[in-house]
Amino acid sequence: MTDATDRAEAERNDLRAQLWARAHHEAAHAVVAIMLGAQVSEIEVWPGPPVGGRIHLDGLDESESGPAGYGLVRRLAYLIAGPIGGRIAGGTSGAILNEPASFVATTLLEGVRDPSSIDPATDLGTAAILIGDHFDPDDEAGMATAVDHLPLSVEAVVRGQWNAIQTVALHLLRRGRLTEEQLRAIWSAVLPAGPPAEILELLPPPE
Repeated sequence: MTDATDRAEAERNDLRAQLWARAHHEAAHAVVAIMLGAQVSEIEVWPGPPVGGRIHLDGLDESESGPAGYGLVRRLAYLIAGPIGGRIAGGTSGAILNEPASFVATTLLEGVRDPSSIDPATDLGTAAILIGDHFDPDDEAGMATAVDHLPLSVEAVVRGQWNAIQTVALHLLRRGRLTEEQLRAIWSAVLPAGPPAEILELLPPPE
């Protein structure tokens, strides 16, 4: 009986840890998306099992007009931000500077080289497909540069806006779901008036 009780408690603790990380995953998506000019209409997490979450937004269409690659970089930054935020919130090795970016870069490069190695339904799976479609198959150096540089830049953004991300995540954990109106009230208190320098550095220079 004691063993069964211990297992049940361990499973509950694991689900709580997963939910904590997932809330920060979705919050990082939301904060970075807003800073890149998207409109987030809803964000949600649920305790499971399995733990899950989702975000509804508009304005990150890859086809957006602008300098070459502008829409792609915005979309990739949004996709990468969630896994990085969740990994930082998960603690352990994720708390080490640049470890989340290294994990993401490794996963992306594996996914670009071998699409069957990554789930296309995940954020990083989608990002790997976008990168693979963008680069010529023979441009191994270009792909490697992209997957090395962008995760580091996104991690810098996520860590720089961690107060905003934590605030959104904590509200999300309390409520389970945040509407656009609720998010606006939070954003006005915690987000900067304009995109910070690290966000601008992700984007190609204006033409």
